[in-house]
Amino acid sequence: MTKNLLFTSIILLITSCTSNPKKEDQVVAENFVDNLITLEFASKNPKVKTEGTDVSASEMLHLYLTDNSQSDFVGKLLTLNNSIEGAINFTTRNDSIFCTAPTGLMLMSMPPKPGFRPTIIAANSEFYVTPMSLLKFDSVNIMFVGIVK
Repeated sequence: MTKNLLFTSIILLITSCTSNPKKEDQVVAENFVDNLITLEFASKNPKVKTEGTDVSASEMLHLYLTDNSQSDFVGKLLTLNNSIEGAINFTTRNDSIFCTAPTGLMLMSMPPKPGFRPTIIAANSEFYVTPMSLLKFDSVNIMFVGIVK
């Protein structure tokens, strides 16, 4: 009986050691691509002469700004989680989007909400932006369309 118990214990020990799915040479790689964020922006093509609500969708330019990148868009340098002095810097914190611009601007929602006036933002001030926020600079308007899924 003791021999059978010892034999069974040895078999179980060997089986458990050989069937262990974790091996020392096994590497676990996490997929960080899913954590990257992309923001979408739109602005009227500067070559187009139409103004306001007369601008058609085909006359708009679009920019998809990926995490930790920068891009020139309608004469302005935009960054995302990659702050550069003199650029319009967007940052993410706690599932929110913030912006800091080197010059003053006017911020409003699109379409404009009745009873809400545009907000004047001072140069180098950090402010919260929501999807469909219009950033009105002296020379150009840039719409933050939203987060691309």
